[in-house]
Amino acid sequence: MKHLLVIALASMTMMACASHPSPSFAGKSSVLVMGEDWDEDTIPRKTQIFERVIDAVTNQLQQDGFKVINETMATGSAYVQGRVRRTDAELYKLAKAIKTPPIDAVLTFKIYPQFNADTTTTWMNALVTGRLLNVSTNESLGNFEVTLPEDVATEPKCNKSRTCALKYMGMHARVLGQELGAALSVKLKRASMRGPSGSSTTEKANAEAGLPQAYKLTFDNFNTKEFNQLEEYLVAFSGYDTHKVIQSTSRNTVVWYETTSDDARLKRNMRKMLDFMGVQGQVNCVNRTCKVKKI
Repeated sequence: MKHLLVIALASMTMMACASHPSPSFAGKSSVLVMGEDWDEDTIPRKTQIFERVIDAVTNQLQQDGFKVINETMATGSAYVQGRVRRTDAELYKLAKAIKTPPIDAVLTFKIYPQFNADTTTTWMNALVTGRLLNVSTNESLGNFEVTLPEDVATEPKCNKSRTCALKYMGMHARVLGQELGAALSVKLKRASMRGPSGSSTTEKANAEAGLPQAYKLTFDNFNTKEFNQLEEYLVAFSGYDTHKVIQSTSRNTVVWYETTSDDARLKRNMRKMLDFMGVQGQVNCVNRTCKVKKI
């Protein structure tokens, strides 16, 4: 009973501490918007149409409270810039490699132009498909497709003229980007509002929540009894979503831990956890991989 009381008081203390605003952008997920153009039927990057769609998607996500990361600025001189016809595997690998700032979700999209000529004119439409992926957990957050409400009359033989086709596509690219951004923003918000085990959180918590992020936590030199106590703290931390033990020995345990808490808050809570347990130890974290070592 005494042990449970200590755990409860410690948990309440840590949760209260976690409720104070963090200096980081807590609750605002970082999204990287990337164009996927490996399919030869899609419009490649480095075109005005592509830039308009990206700008419209970016503006819509920012209006809805998300942080949008600029790919060129985030990758810098470490990566080749301006490549076209990139595969989705390449995009996701690149998103995972960006560490400053860490990316919460990546949004990829493709643009399929559609031209249909008849005896009077050439009719245009476009299909834009988008997908969302949680970068740290590899979880698919959804996908969506948007088209123009109706076909647009262009000019006779416009489908055979690149200049004509790009002109009319460009005129409607912003609308397509806005619709795509709005649809995927809803899916991002829905994923951000998930509570423990996928349940819905309260309205106040929803406003502060972000996408659940995955951490690999290694607890070194803790015996089984000590880890059982540690596990009770991990579940009590503010922002807790789920966890799984992925490796365990008599003195070493590795945990896959998902939380909506930001990095600084999680590290602070783990240091306080050691203090409450009366254990001397170190907490070292690099790129969402943390090692908690008992000294």
